[in-house]
Amino acid sequence: MADPASLAAISGTLELVNKSVDLVRNLRKKGDDELTAAEMRNTLIDLLDDLVEVKSEFVSLKAVLLSKDEEIQDLKDKLQGKNELKYDGLLYWKEGDTTAFCPICYENEGKVIHLNYWAGSNMYPPNWTCKVCKNGFSLKR
Repeated sequence: MADPASLAAISGTLELVNKSVDLVRNLRKKGDDELTAAEMRNTLIDLLDDLVEVKSEFVSLKAVLLSKDEEIQDLKDKLQGKNELKYDGLLYWKEGDTTAFCPICYENEGKVIHLNYWAGSNMYPPNWTCKVCKNGFSLKR
């Protein structure tokens, strides 16, 4: 469903188009004989002003549509990314990627953040750490 601002802009643009069409119809009805040169000039100026405004409104509507298209694409990309991640009970993984993703960042904020892997030492097991939320996860690679 379109947002109210977009609907109002479309409605306003249609009103301008209708007004312009009415001006042209009046010109055709009256004909050249009934209109003075001044009346014809004023009507054409009004028509030109309306058409310039219509053009401006269409440019604004085009910008709104482009913004909506970008938003839709972003949402599609996010949905695609969510479908690609698999949860193993501790971490998220993407097929073909040997680096895990942070479950805290992903589940709390929807961010897909690669974890940093460090092998540790004899005292510590291998570890995954998140550079964003600073959480660590112990898991053999």
